[in-house]
Amino acid sequence: MRPKDHPDLHFDVIPKLYDAHSKVFLTSLCDVDEQLKPLPRRFCRMYTTRPLAIQLLQYLQTRKANVSEQDFFVVEEGQPFALLLKDGKRLEGMLSSGSHLGHSLILLIRRQQGNRLLYCYSAMRLDNLGRLLGNSVFNYWIAQGTEQLYLNLSSVNLPFDHVDFDEMAHFIEDLGAENDQSVVHLKVPKFGYEEMLWRLAHTSLRGHIHLGDHIAKSYECLSIDLERFLEENYVPRVFVSGCPTDFNYYQKVVSLDLKELKWTPTPTRMHLRQLCSLLRPQHIQGIVQFHTDGIVPPIPSFLKIFKANYSPQNDAVVSRIRSEFQAGQPKQGPYRAFQSRRAFEFVNDDDESSSSG
Repeated sequence: MRPKDHPDLHFDVIPKLYDAHSKVFLTSLCDVDEQLKPLPRRFCRMYTTRPLAIQLLQYLQTRKANVSEQDFFVVEEGQPFALLLKDGKRLEGMLSSGSHLGHSLILLIRRQQGNRLLYCYSAMRLDNLGRLLGNSVFNYWIAQGTEQLYLNLSSVNLPFDHVDFDEMAHFIEDLGAENDQSVVHLKVPKFGYEEMLWRLAHTSLRGHIHLGDHIAKSYECLSIDLERFLEENYVPRVFVSGCPTDFNYYQKVVSLDLKELKWTPTPTRMHLRQLCSLLRPQHIQGIVQFHTDGIVPPIPSFLKIFKANYSPQNDAVVSRIRSEFQAGQPKQGPYRAFQSRRAFEFVNDDDESSSSG
């Protein structure tokens, strides 16, 4: 998506047409393979951290894309960088990680004079806020809030369901044991589920998780800590594949639907609350590309209360006007409804002014 006041800035969307002035900020690679089914002939300059740049470059090279390291502007995590826009204006940006592996970033953009942020963009869940808040530069940047906060609202109406990874590991182990000691086959998307695998490798499944060749190479771009997965003399209990060509070495296999684990990289209501309370935004915007119909749900009241200019009275007035408008709409039917025309009425200015607040 692009902010309307700065259309040469692209957030997590790689344009199909090349523009030398476009600046693409990559905070996550979730669904990037779907987004890039038709590859661009030439890539716009992409701003991201080194782990994500290497991960994406490795994937694009397997698809024979016209891309090289020069197409990436690699920034240091948690360190400001300058932005020169098409109109000659200058801004500052910063990409900081909110995950253990550094693959889920939050983007901050501000004017060079400092003060309040212009934009804060966060598309995926940030499970390691301690990593963010441990950065003094990040704390300084967010101290006065942000004008626009862009959030992924695709799960905003779902109830919060805490995921216990020790329980998840026991569930996986029990599934294999109940199916004649089979290896549990878990198929994951190419990107986005690295955090879940990292957490499972810190449970009783440590050393018992066999990553398929493609998912292992991709994971290694984020961390070289692969000894937590399949180790010598350990019985494999889980086989994780991220690509149809990943070879399955096991004969006794039971498949596990990823949905049964109840974990996704999408931010939950809790994550959204945390960000809103930290940033104190003036405006909250939904990120459009995460909604297939292009319709972003309205901002719920449990997020609105964190807005810097929030007023319960204004919120109540807006809700009342919306409900009155919806109640006054005629019900649609198969035929057009004809109504008698109302007589002309004069407006009583005194009554109107006394009822407004």
